[in-house]
Amino acid sequence: MNGLQMTHAVMPNAVLLPLWVTLSWALVVSAAVLRLTCCFKATVWPAAVVGVVMLLPHTDAAGYLALAFQTPSLVLVAWALWCWADVLQLREPVATTPTPVALLGVLLGWALVVDTLNYWPAFFNPQLYALGFESAGLWLALAVTAAVLLWARVPKRWLWSAVAVLATYMLLRLPTGNVWDALLDPFVWLALHVQLWRTWRASRTA
Repeated sequence: MNGLQMTHAVMPNAVLLPLWVTLSWALVVSAAVLRLTCCFKATVWPAAVVGVVMLLPHTDAAGYLALAFQTPSLVLVAWALWCWADVLQLREPVATTPTPVALLGVLLGWALVVDTLNYWPAFFNPQLYALGFESAGLWLALAVTAAVLLWARVPKRWLWSAVAVLATYMLLRLPTGNVWDALLDPFVWLALHVQLWRTWRASRTA
């Protein structure tokens, strides 16, 4: 291959993946239960029990979730951590995502859908998902994320979350080695759609 430079995807450590699947799904599911139960009663016990059960050696709930939904994005795991931190520190949970951040996530998700279905025009095929395995995809994600966060002047929580997500991805390449999977998953994408819809409804009724 004279003159041809090949790039190879950097994948997460194979030993780390089963542990990540179990821990991430246990954290996300327990956080979802936590948010639901706290709507009715301020208690952490149901969520804590769910999380512990999912971590038990012979309970394969996380494995079944992984078969159906793959692994949670780092963004979803960050949300779960914030849910637990808010409750344990007796803070009101943050229910909304800054609109520019939500819009960016929705646009990225639709671009990945078009890329997956190969609906790009014949003269333009960026191979967006494949780009997520390369360093160029990481640099693009870093640049766009930094620009949006600085322009939108988001709260410190969102800034530190973005730093933690991108730093974790760079160090461990979780969850799949692709930067887009670290930033987005179907649950986050749908939640961002709901957030934008609520924002639009609020602006219409204001």
